[in-house]
Amino acid sequence: MEYLFLTLGIGAATVFIFKRKAVVTLGTVALKGIASLLFVLTALFAFVNNEAVPEAVGACVTAGACLGMLGDIALDLKYAYKADSGKYLKVGFLCFLIGHIFYFAALASACGIGFKNLLFSLCGGLIMFSFVMLSERVLKIKYEKFKAITAVYIGVVGLTVGLALSCAVLLPSVYTIVFSVAMGFFLLSDALLAGLYFGIYEKDRINQASITFNHIFYYIAQYLIAVSLIFYRG
Repeated sequence: MEYLFLTLGIGAATVFIFKRKAVVTLGTVALKGIASLLFVLTALFAFVNNEAVPEAVGACVTAGACLGMLGDIALDLKYAYKADSGKYLKVGFLCFLIGHIFYFAALASACGIGFKNLLFSLCGGLIMFSFVMLSERVLKIKYEKFKAITAVYIGVVGLTVGLALSCAVLLPSVYTIVFSVAMGFFLLSDALLAGLYFGIYEKDRINQASITFNHIFYYIAQYLIAVSLIFYRG
């Protein structure tokens, strides 16, 4: 079943990415929700059908995917309901922040936490947190009241990226390598998102290439994490 949902998900994500423009409608929000639901189902059935996956690992990945789906819907509702855009943005960030905590927990449960991967993780978190705090002038963006939550969110992403890289290096397996590649795509997606959400210039906030590649990188990341459970061998 996981392969069926993976195939359907790739198809739904492709259609959504093709249709997603700067002007968002409830129809594209619904399509995005379907594409995201399918990576949740891919992760769930990969977990259920692979007896080698520990319950903690599978449950954390599935929970992270569910929160990603909720965040996806919230972040596009901010465009559909512009009067409440700030509220939807905060909800979306919180969903993704907590989702990445679950992804971190999945990796920690699968690989353990030792001095080296803890060091990798802390360095990743500190670098990404500092980057947000210092990047506005360089990137020509303005976080304004969302600076704190953005910095915390990206810091958590950095923690997870660092842990994923350390697991791939110290405990190489298809699972850890696929997971670490997925986290790299998350970083690429979030880098584009900064300009789309916080760009000083209107042309940066409606740049179609950035919109398209942001979603391409994002869905690659989520589906790779879901697929990583297929390859888990303990």
